[in-house]
Formats: sequence, structure tokens, C-alpha cells
Amino acid sequence: MGLDTVELVMAVEKHFQVRIPDKEAATLVTVGMLHRWVVGELHRLGRASIDADRVYKELRDVIVDQTGVDPSKVVPDASFVNDLRLD
Repeated sequence: MGLDTVELVMAVEKHFQVRIPDKEAATLVTVGMLHRWVVGELHRLGRASIDADRVYKELRDVIVDQTGVDPSKVVPDASFVNDLRLD
């Protein structure tokens, strides 16, 4: 993982108050994969009022704020490296 992706993971952890282990973070290569992981972790932590659509919108905002990418490019199939050009 490059500096951009490490900083993004840290921003996601802070926003959602979760801890993404480095080994798992390395496997989350698309926006959709990261979204599913965050939703699953929030459920695991017992945050019952989790709305997956709201989590996606917040995650997209974190990605855009952290990286400056065009929001229209932040789609579930977007690869952080190949599509969003994060290192």
C-alpha cells in the first residue's frame, strides 16, 4: 500500500471509528470491497442502526475529501489503484 491508500485507510478508520488491520486493508482493492467491509464491521460491533446506503455516501465523501478525486469516479467497482490512481 502506498501513502495515498494508507492515509485513506486512516481517514476511514477515524470517520467510522473502526480498526482495519493492515492485512485486511491490503485486500480491499475496490470501493465496493471497502464498503462491504465497513458495513460488516459496523454490524459486528453492534451498531444496529447501520444503513448501508448511508455508509456508502459517507465513505464516498471520505474518499473524495481525502484524495480529491471526482465524486463521479467513486463507484463500487472502482479500483483504488487503477481507476482512482491512488498509490
